[in-house]
Amino acid sequence: MTIESTIRQTCPIPAPDLRHFRISLYAGFAFSAVINLLLLSVPLYSLQVFTRAIPSYNMDTLLLLTLVTVIALTITAMLETVRARLFNRAGTWLDAAFRPKLVSESLQSGQRGRAATSLLSDLSEVRGFLVRPAFGALNDLPWTPLYLVGIYLVHPLLALLMVVGSVVMMLVAVAADRLTRRPSEGARAAGGKASRMMEVIGGKSDTIRALRMEVGAVDRWAGDAMTAAAHGGTAYDRGALFSSVTKWLRYLLQIAVTGVGAALVMENHLSFGGLIATSMLIARAMTPFDQIAGGWGGMLTSVAAWRRLMPSLGNLCRPDANAGATPGNGKLVVDGVHLVSGRDLPPILRNVTFDLEPGEMLCVFGPNRSGKTTLGKLLTGALRPHAGAVRLDGIDVADWRPADPLRSIAYVPQEVDLLPGTIAENISRFSGASLDEVIETARRCNLHDIITALPDGYDTEIGDPGTYLSNGTARLIALARAAFGHPAMIVLDEPVTNLDLQGHEAVRRFLAAAREHSITTVVLSHQSTFMEMADKVMVLKNGTIAAYGPRDQVVGPMARRPTPAPAVANAE
Repeated sequence: MTIESTIRQTCPIPAPDLRHFRISLYAGFAFSAVINLLLLSVPLYSLQVFTRAIPSYNMDTLLLLTLVTVIALTITAMLETVRARLFNRAGTWLDAAFRPKLVSESLQSGQRGRAATSLLSDLSEVRGFLVRPAFGALNDLPWTPLYLVGIYLVHPLLALLMVVGSVVMMLVAVAADRLTRRPSEGARAAGGKASRMMEVIGGKSDTIRALRMEVGAVDRWAGDAMTAAAHGGTAYDRGALFSSVTKWLRYLLQIAVTGVGAALVMENHLSFGGLIATSMLIARAMTPFDQIAGGWGGMLTSVAAWRRLMPSLGNLCRPDANAGATPGNGKLVVDGVHLVSGRDLPPILRNVTFDLEPGEMLCVFGPNRSGKTTLGKLLTGALRPHAGAVRLDGIDVADWRPADPLRSIAYVPQEVDLLPGTIAENISRFSGASLDEVIETARRCNLHDIITALPDGYDTEIGDPGTYLSNGTARLIALARAAFGHPAMIVLDEPVTNLDLQGHEAVRRFLAAAREHSITTVVLSHQSTFMEMADKVMVLKNGTIAAYGPRDQVVGPMARRPTPAPAVANAE
């Protein structure tokens, strides 16, 4: 079954998406047939030269045979170039058809409470396989029986030698893969740990230097790096051994064919021209086996990548009933939400049920590890509950793909996670909005003066080594990002962390503006800073609702008195 047919059965994508992919593959397969037929001209040329041209001393026959063979080889070279380009185009179209969808699938994998899969790496592996020699060899392999028939017609014993040699070489390839697979996997695993440790060392160098952890961190990295090198060395040594064995077998087969053919010539069972033609046929017939044996491990890796991709390709093509849905007034309903973190571990949230009317503000309090942050992610659709549902205006937020993201849900996470790009792009959520809109939002969040004080202003690149943003500034940018647009619901997780008095005031104005525009708002915090602004209050404890209801019923008269801002101006 071809890759393209698998796609059609697994994922009925509209024809325009894969039309060029299909054309490229079919044309490549057709060219493979023509290439292998034209390559028969070389042994036929040798056979005709030694059996017709030389015995007859006919120069015209020799010139005509040479001309026809040269034309055939020229066409073959052109077709091989075109075939390579076609397979490259097929990989490009496959990548273009699925990469954007697989990026979304990788994001959704985090929503289901598991780490993002390596779907993009798998797609790159499959695309790379289409341009490797092993894939071209697979296209040539079905034509091997044609060469085998030709060799058999010359002499059955030579055909038997080819069959035995091919089987032995494939067995060697399988043995090489089995003996090098474990050290190769060990090298990849240890190398991945070393790479991650090096990224941490580079990104957290200030903390490492301050805590005098250089020796321990470098030792940990060196240990993983040396382990990777040891496993990689073992895999290389074994691979080099089997590579030498494969070459030895190939030379041995050539010697066997030459020796047996020479014996047949001596006994008049084979002509000298037949011997030359048979040697060429066997060399051509063995070429796919050589390339497949050499790329056996990579081919198995590509097949495994494709098998991991297949389920995701099917899921990607299922219609999304909530895609493009328009938000309503912002009525939030949380119905029996249950979320677990892993086997044999207590649930993070258990039977959480509540609702908010449009424009209401809910303050969620609780100690550390009570489930506040997890609840916030569930409300935004960043996580999917194992049981129950979170609905905004009747739409399941976990499946909601709004046509206009700026009119859906705004979120400020507990740990600010700005993306690489300019400050203006982060505030506008990479929507391409005008700078005037960005500036207006930044002013509402007490952020405009801070940004204009930077050398590049709103064009400051976040993540640039030459740019330093304090934690408080980064949180204000995240607040402005949440304030941008016209969201139906806002979720703030510990919104005043690292903020000074002016930052507190900016958050307060932000919440007041949300109330003015009847935006449903949820504030998750272990502080009671904005208690007096809440319509409803919830207390979480050990993943369950300890108290919930209107503010006055839950916290009593104390909620009517504004809670002063913390005395510490900045927690950085």
